[in-house]
Amino acid sequence: MSTASLEIASIASGGDGVARHDGLVVFTPRTAPGDLVEADVRVEGRVGRGTLERVVRAGPGRVAPACTHYAAPDRCGGCQWQHVSLGTQRAAKQQMVVDAFARIAKRTVALPEILGGDGWRYRRALTLAIRREGTRTWAGLRAHDDPEAVFALTDCLITDERVVAAWRAILAAAVHLPAGERLRGTVRWLEERPLFVLEGGTEWPRLGAFLDAVPSLGAVWWHAEGRRRRIVADRRPAEVPGASFSQVNAEVSARMQADVVAAVLAHAPKTVIDCYSGGGDVACALAERGVQVAAVELDEEATAWAAQRLPAPSRAIAARVEDVIERLLPSDLVILNPPRAGVDARVTAALSSRPPKVIIYVSCDPATLARDVARLAGWRIRNLTCYDMFPQTAHVESVCELVPEAA
Repeated sequence: MSTASLEIASIASGGDGVARHDGLVVFTPRTAPGDLVEADVRVEGRVGRGTLERVVRAGPGRVAPACTHYAAPDRCGGCQWQHVSLGTQRAAKQQMVVDAFARIAKRTVALPEILGGDGWRYRRALTLAIRREGTRTWAGLRAHDDPEAVFALTDCLITDERVVAAWRAILAAAVHLPAGERLRGTVRWLEERPLFVLEGGTEWPRLGAFLDAVPSLGAVWWHAEGRRRRIVADRRPAEVPGASFSQVNAEVSARMQADVVAAVLAHAPKTVIDCYSGGGDVACALAERGVQVAAVELDEEATAWAAQRLPAPSRAIAARVEDVIERLLPSDLVILNPPRAGVDARVTAALSSRPPKVIIYVSCDPATLARDVARLAGWRIRNLTCYDMFPQTAHVESVCELVPEAA
């Protein structure tokens, strides 16, 4: 390892600053474009990895982080970009999408529009590691440079204050949690109440005492070691869905969903296949407007929730998309909204052999979006829009509208 002076030229897709040194591309976390920094650099294969030691000259997009956990000693890894202004973050995300298409799909795309809301207090879900040492119990996030270092979180400035308050109530009742030094929990805010999902432990003898101590919780799910997740307490009204249905950023999610529905309806389809449909919000919005929708989702709980709301002849199907897409085609339009890994190659193959008139691809990873578009020969990008769903992090959502080349 050697100390080097680096001038940061850009931000990589993972959030690290990018510089060149001695013929190497060097990636250094917690740096911003235009920064001149001193960093310890180690070589890993064909690239360098830098550890920031000192900012010699701040770039124009560098700002002071608002959260005390972001800097030493906690070095929180929940955010990557609190040291970068919101405008600089969004410009970097736009460029990430353009670069992914150029590098992976070998396509040139114009700089897409990016839409977003407030950069703070937007998260309605927060997952924390729970640790115990003797009589002490704490919960927190991991250091960005040490995944085993879990600090005690006092606040999270990108998380809804109601979610943070629910976590404080849970930790105040931590004596009643299952035994075990390493648990994991998620609080989600849904329909005006917090929901709690706990992972870990084998027995929960003091569950009743825990529920009495935290009466604000609308429901509790428990994923015990070696067992499937199950609901162990439910105080919700019957019409409120499960813990997996809350949107992390409700404001931007609603904007993106409305834009997807409008983009679909602009093509006046009679039939739509909604792949990776989640709880079915988009499918229901389309069905209410007379579109016949086949909503495909692997999660059985999500499928059941969609099935309750979808009017016939629309339907919800619990299955892997790649297992059923062939028999559901042809269709006027297909929506793809896969997880970060993108779609299975069998999906793009089916869409290439029996093409719909339009594909609307909702992506949470520019790299897998570009890869999957590259697999779809004969299609052109009609529209591409980005959404800043997760400010202060390197994640970006995209909606890509694809039509046949001849259209």
